[in-house]
Amino acid sequence: MADKKDVEQNAEQTLITLDQLSQTLEVMTCVVERLKQHLTRQMSLNAEMFEDEAKVEKAEAEERAKASKQLQQESFVVEISQKELEEGSDPNKIIH
Repeated sequence: MADKKDVEQNAEQTLITLDQLSQTLEVMTCVVERLKQHLTRQMSLNAEMFEDEAKVEKAEAEERAKASKQLQQESFVVEISQKELEEGSDPNKIIH
């Protein structure tokens, strides 16, 4: 009789353990799903950020090219002779 009682107790304990294990697995499954969602959101935000960054870099490159072109069109050369350097420059003299 003691053996039958021990077997029943062991079976009940096994069922309780299996139920706890099942609950633990459900909780862990929820945690994993939440982590997947979080990681997916982070990847999406990173992709958007890098797209925006690429757009900004492209716009800056275009702006630099435009400014460079404008400088090339507007550039001029100023020659200063040694004599002018030795005599000093006139602060009121404006060169255009």
